[in-house]
Amino acid sequence: MRVRVRTRLAVTAVTAVFAVPATALSQGQPPASRQLGAQQMRDDLAAFRSRVFERDNSYTPDARAEAAARLGRLESNVERMSLAQFALALAQVVALADNGHTNAVANIRARQFNRIPARLAVFEQDFRVIRATEANADLLGARLVSIDGHAVAELSDSARTLSGGIPSRRDRLAAPVLESPAQLHALGLARDSASATYVFQTLDGRTIQRRLGDEPNRAPDARGGVRLMFPALLPDEEGKWRTLLASGQAPWSLQEPELPFRVRAAPEIDGMVVELRQTNNAPGHPIREFLAATTTRIREQQPRNLVIDLRLNGGGNLNTARDFMKSLPALVPGRIFVLTSPWTFSAAISSLGYLEQTAPDRVTIVGEEVGDRLEFWAEGGPTTLPASGLMFSIATERHDYKNGCRAFTDCHGPVVANPIAVPSLAPDVAAPWTIEAYRAGRDPAMDAVAAQLRR
Repeated sequence: MRVRVRTRLAVTAVTAVFAVPATALSQGQPPASRQLGAQQMRDDLAAFRSRVFERDNSYTPDARAEAAARLGRLESNVERMSLAQFALALAQVVALADNGHTNAVANIRARQFNRIPARLAVFEQDFRVIRATEANADLLGARLVSIDGHAVAELSDSARTLSGGIPSRRDRLAAPVLESPAQLHALGLARDSASATYVFQTLDGRTIQRRLGDEPNRAPDARGGVRLMFPALLPDEEGKWRTLLASGQAPWSLQEPELPFRVRAAPEIDGMVVELRQTNNAPGHPIREFLAATTTRIREQQPRNLVIDLRLNGGGNLNTARDFMKSLPALVPGRIFVLTSPWTFSAAISSLGYLEQTAPDRVTIVGEEVGDRLEFWAEGGPTTLPASGLMFSIATERHDYKNGCRAFTDCHGPVVANPIAVPSLAPDVAAPWTIEAYRAGRDPAMDAVAAQLRR
């Protein structure tokens, strides 16, 4: 798949939100999936302005001016808009901030609209089917080629206008849009809001063209984001859905999706692997207790090398793992590897930064680029609009991990008191999760770690 990187969001993408429905209205057809009245949309716009736009600090002056202008145009068009148009136009306003934490929450938005009976995930910039209903199991592993005649490059470009941050992170958030004919229709990328014609190329090179609409057995919203990568089925999926990777063949890193923190001995690398899937407490799993117990285990078992897996870690509280990360170089005599991906986000990036800063000559980053830049805004939390139920995440405080916040006065307090200043957090060793490795149950990053140690 050819992916074109945007340096700014195109105004034409917002225009596309209005173009198709305007044509439909001129032909006397009502907008599809309209669930809100014009006054409800105006009420939500007022809430959006006060709860999101006026509180978020990540917009540049030019981006804020453009966002304000778009909100004005949006308000003048609510009489003619469907909920899908409204939701995506707001997402594009938020995305103008170009900040990963300033975001319209895609999985919450997806609850409002239809979704095809297949789930997509990104592998080396391709969108691949990794979950499907039994009737569509022949699509497992297939690469998305086009939807209603629109090539993947165009689809991904448009989907990227709906979220902020780096391109690879935006692509991870695009799947709920590409899986929804109603949302694609609102973007001018599908002819009908009920279904669309999807073209896939299978792993053996065949082309499959299929008209897909709303899935007959809608799965829980928990199947969004990183949960898709785990092959274990949820209870309501049994007998209805299938996965590309068989649950019994999953590598250790993709087992036990219900556990937020895990550790294992790794004799194959003369070491130990610690997997942190979040950096805050989970019900029944206090993170500081886990980290303390892991520290004790490292001291007792004395592994030579250590792997910290942050690939599926979306963040949490940067204070919880800071001391643990900084202590690791003194606990092991050999090499420390950190596994990363575009899902590595927020406090997970902070944790990586503290470790890299402590021992840059001993830490090797393996995998793919993390999900944000070295300078970003965070700390705002989510807010939900009253009428539509759309959720947005805002950002109020700066994080600067390149220069330790020395040039700013608006940084988050804990990173002022405990600064991070690193030249880069890019992978030292590229090890993306390929579709071939995933399907076979191999872990490319762990293979790369083993190869590094054999040198």
